[in-house]
Amino acid sequence: MENKDSQTEVVEDQNQDKQAEIKKDGISFESQSELDSFMDKKVAKAIETARSKWEEEAKEREDKAKKLARMTEADRIKAEQADRDKQLSKREQELKRLEYSIQAKSTLAESGLPNEDELVSLILSDDVETTNNNINYLKKVIADSVNKRVDELSKQKTPNASSTKLSGAVSISELAQKNRVIK
Repeated sequence: MENKDSQTEVVEDQNQDKQAEIKKDGISFESQSELDSFMDKKVAKAIETARSKWEEEAKEREDKAKKLARMTEADRIKAEQADRDKQLSKREQELKRLEYSIQAKSTLAESGLPNEDELVSLILSDDVETTNNNINYLKKVIADSVNKRVDELSKQKTPNASSTKLSGAVSISELAQKNRVIK
C-alpha cells in the first residue's frame, strides 16, 4: 500500500512539473482534447499561410509566363536580361553587406569591443563610412559609460569631524600620565 502511495506521489510530482513547464510558456490546458484542438488550429494556420504563399508565387510565375508569351523575341530577351541584372545587383548587395560585416567585425576586435554577430548587425549599414561612424559612436558611448561608472565608484566620502578622533582613543598626554613609572 505504501508503495502505491509513493508511486502516486511521483506521478503527481511529474504532472506538476509538466504543468509548471507549460505555465512557464504561458499556455495551460485542462485536457488532452484542448491541447489537440489548440495544435490543430496552429497547424491549420501554418498550412494556410504556406498555401497562400505558394499560390501567390505560382500566380506570379504564371503572370510572368503570360507576359513573356505576349512579347516579341527582342522584348523577351530584354526582359530576361533585366531580370538577370536585377538578380545580379541583389547578389552584389549581399556580397557587399557580407564584406562590410567582416570589416566591422575586425574593426570591433581591433577596438577591443566584442565582435559577436548580434552587435555587428546593430552597427552594420549599407556603406562603410556609416558603419565606421556607428562603431565610433558605440566606442564613445561605452567609454563614456565606463568612465561615468568608474567616477561613481572612485568617489570617496569626506570624513566627519567626529571621525578624526578614534572612538575610545586616548590622547598622548593621557597615555603619558598613565604610563609614568614615577608618580
